[in-house]
Amino acid sequence: MTDAADPTTTTPTTDDRPLYDRLGGLPVVTFLAKTLVQRAMLNPTIGHIWNHKTQSEVQEEITSFVEFLGEHWGGPHTYTGRDMATAHRGMGVTEEYWTALFDEIVTPAYAEFGLPEREAKEIDEFLRSFKDVVVGSPTFKDVLVANPEMDVLADMESVGVHWPASRAAG
Repeated sequence: MTDAADPTTTTPTTDDRPLYDRLGGLPVVTFLAKTLVQRAMLNPTIGHIWNHKTQSEVQEEITSFVEFLGEHWGGPHTYTGRDMATAHRGMGVTEEYWTALFDEIVTPAYAEFGLPEREAKEIDEFLRSFKDVVVGSPTFKDVLVANPEMDVLADMESVGVHWPASRAAG
């Protein structure tokens, strides 16, 4: 009798639950979010981004990150924050920062936290999908220095800085 015909033989089934549930829900998503933000803050390449953030701002950033991940990964969350382009516009995130984030923080965490390959790949693809709206914006201050007449309550587009560039323009 072959295994296919043997009713006592079980074959593993694919877990079709949302990533949120496969990871372990809110406690695990919160752990991932706070740990990644904390490690980013302590990283010598990108940590300076948080130099002037208050305790409240960092805590709100983590809470918002949890909501963002929870909603996108199939949890019961509703993300009410800004879209990724708006949230990162004017931060001056460079390719060097992006590489440090993944090479020194995110990718090593997959093995360290014991994430299964499927979930690690899914998380990685999701996070990396935002590269074109996170990397490349000039800092808001640099735009102001180059355009001192700019109304700081207006956006950078008011002085001709369009970021991210329209996909149609690319």
